[in-house]
Amino acid sequence: MSTSSDKLHRLIYKTRFGNGMLVWRGKMLLAHSLPGQQGRPGAARQTMKNSSQANGPVSWSRIQRVEPATSDEKKLVHLLESYFSGKRVDFSPHILPLERAGSTPFQAGVLTALAAVPHGETITYAGLAAAAGYPRAYRAVGNLMAANPYPVIISCHRVVRGDGSLGNYSAGDGWKHRLLELEGCPFPAQANPIESR
Repeated sequence: MSTSSDKLHRLIYKTRFGNGMLVWRGKMLLAHSLPGQQGRPGAARQTMKNSSQANGPVSWSRIQRVEPATSDEKKLVHLLESYFSGKRVDFSPHILPLERAGSTPFQAGVLTALAAVPHGETITYAGLAAAAGYPRAYRAVGNLMAANPYPVIISCHRVVRGDGSLGNYSAGDGWKHRLLELEGCPFPAQANPIESR
Protein backbone atom coordinates (compact mmCIF):
# COMPACT_ATOMS: atom_id res chain seq x y z
CA MET A 1 0.00 0.00 0.00
CA SER A 2 1.44 3.38 -1.00
CA THR A 3 1.51 6.32 1.35
CA SER A 4 1.50 10.03 0.61
CA SER A 5 5.29 9.98 1.03
CA ASP A 6 5.52 7.43 -1.82
CA LYS A 7 3.47 9.49 -4.28
CA LEU A 8 5.13 11.06 -7.29
CA HIS A 9 4.85 14.74 -8.10
CA ARG A 10 6.52 16.94 -10.66
CA LEU A 11 7.85 20.46 -10.57
CA ILE A 12 8.50 22.69 -13.56
CA TYR A 13 11.37 25.16 -13.71
CA LYS A 14 11.75 27.85 -16.37
CA THR A 15 14.79 28.76 -18.45
CA ARG A 16 15.54 30.60 -21.68
CA PHE A 17 15.82 27.15 -23.32
CA GLY A 18 12.31 26.13 -22.30
CA ASN A 19 10.84 24.45 -19.24
CA GLY A 20 12.53 21.61 -17.41
CA MET A 21 10.95 19.10 -15.09
CA LEU A 22 11.83 17.47 -11.77
CA VAL A 23 10.06 14.34 -10.55
CA TRP A 24 9.99 13.62 -6.83
CA ARG A 25 8.91 10.59 -4.82
CA GLY A 26 7.99 12.12 -1.49
CA LYS A 27 11.09 14.06 -0.44
CA MET A 28 13.50 12.23 -2.77
CA LEU A 29 14.37 13.45 -6.27
CA LEU A 30 13.63 10.62 -8.69
CA ALA A 31 14.42 12.13 -12.10
CA HIS A 32 15.26 15.32 -13.97
CA SER A 33 14.32 16.30 -17.49
CA LEU A 34 16.32 19.07 -19.19
CA PRO A 35 14.55 22.16 -20.60
CA GLY A 36 12.42 21.31 -23.61
CA GLN A 37 12.81 17.57 -22.95
CA GLN A 38 9.53 17.01 -21.08
CA GLY A 39 8.04 13.76 -22.21
CA ARG A 40 11.46 12.75 -23.60
CA PRO A 41 13.53 12.40 -20.43
CA GLY A 42 16.01 9.82 -21.76
CA ALA A 43 17.64 8.03 -18.84
CA ALA A 44 15.08 9.48 -16.46
CA ARG A 45 12.31 7.54 -18.22
CA GLN A 46 14.17 4.27 -17.66
CA THR A 47 14.75 5.16 -14.02
CA MET A 48 11.05 5.78 -13.51
CA LYS A 49 10.17 2.56 -15.32
CA ASN A 50 12.52 0.56 -13.11
CA SER A 51 11.40 2.23 -9.90
CA SER A 52 7.72 1.67 -10.63
CA GLN A 53 7.76 -1.93 -11.85
CA ALA A 54 5.94 -3.11 -8.74
CA ASN A 55 3.13 -0.63 -9.32
CA GLY A 56 3.04 -0.69 -13.12
CA PRO A 57 4.37 1.86 -15.63
CA VAL A 58 4.34 5.56 -14.81
CA SER A 59 3.16 8.16 -17.31
CA TRP A 60 4.90 11.53 -16.97
CA SER A 61 1.71 13.37 -17.90
CA ARG A 62 -0.25 11.65 -15.11
CA ILE A 63 2.12 12.74 -12.36
CA GLN A 64 0.57 15.57 -10.39
CA ARG A 65 2.18 18.94 -11.07
CA VAL A 66 2.74 21.04 -7.97
CA GLU A 67 4.55 24.23 -6.99
CA PRO A 68 7.84 23.90 -5.08
CA ALA A 69 6.97 23.46 -1.41
CA THR A 70 9.86 22.03 0.57
CA SER A 71 13.18 23.79 1.05
CA ASP A 72 14.95 21.12 -1.05
CA GLU A 73 12.49 21.61 -3.91
CA LYS A 74 12.79 25.40 -3.82
CA LYS A 75 16.58 25.22 -3.57
CA LEU A 76 16.91 22.88 -6.55
CA VAL A 77 14.54 24.91 -8.74
CA HIS A 78 16.55 28.05 -7.89
CA LEU A 79 19.87 26.30 -8.61
CA LEU A 80 18.68 25.01 -11.99
CA GLU A 81 17.25 28.35 -13.06
CA SER A 82 20.51 30.04 -12.00
CA TYR A 83 22.61 27.46 -13.84
CA PHE A 84 20.71 27.88 -17.10
CA SER A 85 21.02 31.66 -16.84
CA GLY A 86 24.80 31.15 -16.98
CA LYS A 87 25.69 31.33 -13.29
CA ARG A 88 28.11 28.98 -11.59
CA VAL A 89 26.27 26.79 -9.06
CA ASP A 90 27.10 23.79 -6.88
CA PHE A 91 24.89 20.74 -7.40
CA SER A 92 26.67 18.64 -4.81
CA PRO A 93 24.89 15.27 -4.77
CA HIS A 94 25.84 14.97 -1.10
CA ILE A 95 23.47 17.78 -0.12
CA LEU A 96 20.58 16.90 -2.45
CA PRO A 97 18.07 14.11 -1.73
CA LEU A 98 18.75 11.94 -4.80
CA GLU A 99 17.11 8.53 -5.12
CA ARG A 100 19.55 5.77 -6.10
CA ALA A 101 22.62 7.99 -6.48
CA GLY A 102 25.73 5.93 -5.80
CA SER A 103 23.99 2.76 -4.65
CA THR A 104 27.10 0.58 -5.10
CA PRO A 105 30.71 1.29 -4.04
CA PHE A 106 31.70 1.63 -7.72
CA GLN A 107 28.90 4.09 -8.47
CA ALA A 108 29.58 6.08 -5.31
CA GLY A 109 33.29 6.27 -6.16
CA VAL A 110 32.64 7.44 -9.71
CA LEU A 111 30.10 10.06 -8.61
CA THR A 112 32.46 11.35 -5.93
CA ALA A 113 35.27 11.66 -8.50
CA LEU A 114 32.90 13.34 -10.96
CA ALA A 115 31.80 15.87 -8.32
CA ALA A 116 35.47 16.97 -8.10
CA VAL A 117 35.55 17.97 -11.80
CA PRO A 118 35.22 21.77 -11.72
CA HIS A 119 32.60 23.81 -13.53
CA GLY A 120 33.86 24.54 -17.05
CA GLU A 121 36.30 21.62 -17.21
CA THR A 122 36.08 18.10 -18.64
CA ILE A 123 37.51 14.68 -17.86
CA THR A 124 37.74 11.58 -20.05
CA TYR A 125 35.87 8.37 -19.30
CA ALA A 126 39.22 6.66 -18.63
CA GLY A 127 40.38 9.59 -16.48
CA LEU A 128 37.20 9.42 -14.41
CA ALA A 129 37.56 5.66 -13.97
CA ALA A 130 41.13 6.13 -12.76
CA ALA A 131 40.18 9.01 -10.44
CA ALA A 132 37.50 6.77 -8.90
CA GLY A 133 40.03 3.98 -8.29
CA TYR A 134 38.83 1.71 -11.12
CA PRO A 135 41.36 2.43 -13.91
CA ARG A 136 40.17 -0.36 -16.24
CA ALA A 137 36.45 0.34 -15.85
CA TYR A 138 36.06 3.17 -18.37
CA ARG A 139 33.28 1.33 -20.23
CA ALA A 140 31.38 0.82 -16.99
CA VAL A 141 31.85 4.54 -16.30
CA GLY A 142 30.34 5.27 -19.72
CA ASN A 143 27.35 3.05 -18.93
CA LEU A 144 26.86 4.77 -15.58
CA MET A 145 26.96 8.21 -17.23
CA ALA A 146 24.47 7.07 -19.90
CA ALA A 147 22.01 5.97 -17.21
CA ASN A 148 22.27 9.19 -15.20
CA PRO A 149 18.72 10.27 -14.28
CA TYR A 150 19.97 13.64 -13.02
CA PRO A 151 21.61 15.48 -15.96
CA VAL A 152 23.38 18.69 -14.91
CA ILE A 153 22.77 17.89 -11.22
CA ILE A 154 25.22 15.02 -11.66
CA SER A 155 27.52 16.57 -14.25
CA CYS A 156 27.93 13.68 -16.71
CA HIS A 157 28.14 16.26 -19.54
CA ARG A 158 31.70 17.00 -18.35
CA VAL A 159 32.84 13.49 -19.30
CA VAL A 160 34.23 13.22 -22.84
CA ARG A 161 36.03 10.66 -24.96
CA GLY A 162 39.78 10.18 -24.85
CA ASP A 163 40.13 11.47 -28.43
CA GLY A 164 38.63 14.81 -27.37
CA SER A 165 35.23 14.25 -28.99
CA LEU A 166 32.05 14.80 -27.02
CA GLY A 167 30.84 11.25 -26.71
CA ASN A 168 27.17 10.39 -26.34
CA TYR A 169 24.63 12.13 -24.14
CA SER A 170 21.16 10.87 -23.21
CA ALA A 171 19.52 14.23 -24.01
CA GLY A 172 21.43 14.52 -27.31
CA ASP A 173 24.86 15.75 -28.35
CA GLY A 174 23.48 19.25 -28.92
CA TRP A 175 22.65 19.48 -25.23
CA LYS A 176 26.06 18.23 -24.17
CA HIS A 177 27.69 20.90 -26.29
CA ARG A 178 25.31 23.57 -24.95
CA LEU A 179 26.00 22.66 -21.31
CA LEU A 180 29.76 22.83 -21.82
CA GLU A 181 29.29 26.12 -23.66
CA LEU A 182 27.19 27.49 -20.77
CA GLU A 183 30.07 26.66 -18.44
CA GLY A 184 32.58 28.45 -20.69
CA CYS A 185 34.38 25.24 -21.56
CA PRO A 186 36.30 25.61 -24.83
CA PHE A 187 35.25 22.83 -27.14
CA PRO A 188 35.31 22.12 -30.89
CA ALA A 189 32.04 23.18 -32.52
CA GLN A 190 31.31 19.69 -33.82
CA ALA A 191 27.78 19.44 -32.49
CA ASN A 192 24.85 21.69 -33.23
CA PRO A 193 24.12 23.71 -30.10
CA ILE A 194 20.52 24.07 -29.01
CA GLU A 195 19.27 27.54 -29.79
CA SER A 196 17.71 29.76 -27.16
CA ARG A 197 13.95 30.18 -27.46
